[in-house]
Amino acid sequence: MSQVVPHIIRVDSVSSTNSILKQLVADGAKEGTVVVAKQQTAGRGRAERQWHSPLGGLYFSLMVRPPPMRRPTDLALLTGAAMAQTVKRFFSPEIPVGVKWPNDVLIQGKKVGGVLCEALGTGKTTEIIIGVGININTPASELTAFSHRPFQASSFCEVSSGKHFDLEEVLQTFLAIFFEIYETYLQDGFRFVQNLWERECLLLGKKIELNENDSKIQGTFLGIDGQGALVISTPDGNRRSFVTGEITCCWY
Repeated sequence: MSQVVPHIIRVDSVSSTNSILKQLVADGAKEGTVVVAKQQTAGRGRAERQWHSPLGGLYFSLMVRPPPMRRPTDLALLTGAAMAQTVKRFFSPEIPVGVKWPNDVLIQGKKVGGVLCEALGTGKTTEIIIGVGININTPASELTAFSHRPFQASSFCEVSSGKHFDLEEVLQTFLAIFFEIYETYLQDGFRFVQNLWERECLLLGKKIELNENDSKIQGTFLGIDGQGALVISTPDGNRRSFVTGEITCCWY
């Protein structure tokens, strides 16, 4: 199996890199195509939320063509783990970095990155477009509007007291890690991703609160199951799995 070689397309400002890559896929883009933007005017996260994308962040989308029956949710979890490993390359081991279900990345308990996966069916193949946003040199003033959200937003430079990071270095580090993990996933299946994701999660064994359809469920976070669903142990001793919802609180 030959490894996918990234083909990077760079743009200044776009509505969203996912939207641009969708059009490129329709026009016959090769697997491994990556669209990188300096800023987005209509970036999106999960549940159609806005992803604030000012200058200073790293915003890109990449496309892969996994074999049939591979789930987009697998790729979302895989990408989250790759992001966590990438972030760790730029900070000392004393700074806690990890994933939050399903695909956010946290530094010191604050969100610095997220993933949005979209599946496209074009004939006999299925393309997965993976949108990634990482707050790198994003100033704190651009993030204050999101301070009221659970796991409030932060950035590389905020965590490191104003240090400037090379966006290209972060991108190339991520792509190397992602495609190495992706090739192993194609060979070994989701169990590999499940184990990798759980190793990168700081919330295992912690008490969390999950908001699902406006219902708040508290319990101990046990990990993810073979479908990628969140698994918790509730106070009444039951073990429950959730495929939707958002972790709104964690008691470390």
